[in-house]
Amino acid sequence: MSRQLFAICLIAAVCASGVYGSCKATVSSFSTQDATILTQLAHVGEFTLQCSGSAPASLFAEFPCGKVVPVAKVGDNKYQVSWVEDIKQGSSGNVQVRLFDEDGYANVRKAQRDGDKVSSVKSLLDISVPTKGAYKGPWIKAELLAAFLVGGFAYFAFTTKGKVQS
Repeated sequence: MSRQLFAICLIAAVCASGVYGSCKATVSSFSTQDATILTQLAHVGEFTLQCSGSAPASLFAEFPCGKVVPVAKVGDNKYQVSWVEDIKQGSSGNVQVRLFDEDGYANVRKAQRDGDKVSSVKSLLDISVPTKGAYKGPWIKAELLAAFLVGGFAYFAFTTKGKVQS
């Protein structure tokens, strides 16, 4: 009797553990394009999750900086994650984002509490979100260029005037 009870509890624990099978994601992204008057760049990653089993009810994302945030569900199997970074630290390229289900998130919080490495916690899926660099303004400011041009014309005018008068 106790073996049957143990087997039933084991099967229930495996079914409730959130086994989603293999998951694949299709990612699209948006980044701030003009940063001439901004202090931070915004990035948004939107992805469609396709799992062989049922999709997880809630997801959490971990960024390379170590920050863990909840992922917003915006439709059927469509999710969105966003973050901001300083313009000076912002760069273009791919950002690796690790996704966790509720159990994985609990393990991440436990690892953070215990001082362990979060990278040792197995993620549900790792996605690569492409980010673009933002336009930070011209290399040479228009005022500086105008001052050099005025100075050049003044130099040319005064040297030409000196040659004509002599």
